[in-house]
Amino acid sequence: MDIDWQYIHNHFDWLGHIVEALCIAAVVAALGRFFFKRCDAVVIGLAFGAGHFHGREKRDFEVSMHMPPPHLEAYKFWLWNWDQTTDFWPVALVVFLLLLLLVPRAPSS
Repeated sequence: MDIDWQYIHNHFDWLGHIVEALCIAAVVAALGRFFFKRCDAVVIGLAFGAGHFHGREKRDFEVSMHMPPPHLEAYKFWLWNWDQTTDFWPVALVVFLLLLLLVPRAPSS
């Protein structure tokens, strides 16, 4: 069986980034568990996973636009190309939904 890796990259690249972000989050949360409460470690891990992809896609944008890093214009993620956008936003949405599901809400006063 011959796997068409180009097809997978063209159509499911975003899914690989989600898996990578969740793995990064799990490792950071596991390490954070030695220093923080479980809930705090999960929040730190998920934030780190999302931040990793924001930084990576920001750097990709800087390179594609020939900007010397760090460049504040690169934070305008609405200017990113389609590939950079579809790498970042699915990760951000999944991480945000996991934060909503996994982190208990503080009681309202």
